[in-house]
Amino acid sequence: MVYYKKRAEYYIKKYKTRDPLTIAKELGIIVEFKNLSMDSPRGMFKKILGKKFIVINLSRITSSSELKMVLAHELGHTILHCNDSAFFLHDHTLYARGRFERETNLFAADLLIDMDTLDKHSIENFSINQLASFLDIPVELLKIKFKNM
Repeated sequence: MVYYKKRAEYYIKKYKTRDPLTIAKELGIIVEFKNLSMDSPRGMFKKILGKKFIVINLSRITSSSELKMVLAHELGHTILHCNDSAFFLHDHTLYARGRFERETNLFAADLLIDMDTLDKHSIENFSINQLASFLDIPVELLKIKFKNM
């Protein structure tokens, strides 16, 4: 089993939830919701003096499903890459920041999507948009999940 999948399953089991905000709070991560510039990212993770922060840019969030996805994605950064500075790596080395983003997207998909809630009939007979709506997640996250099953 892949590392990010194991980590998602560990936190789901430990905290008995798939809610990224609840898990972040249980881990002592400070989550702030701000109205920032439309040029700013939807979310960001920072570690300052040993404290972990997730900042969600509400100006760029258009739905509850997008909010959950961004929270889960940033939580993935705090769990999978908490000792790395993606900005430093991107700006000062040849290390690809894309790998970090891919891993955190996969973590978010595994955290938010419970495949046990979908039966074979649903998967075969409903569109991806219908399934995403049922699960209250963005379509792009469901595509990531199906692509990596």
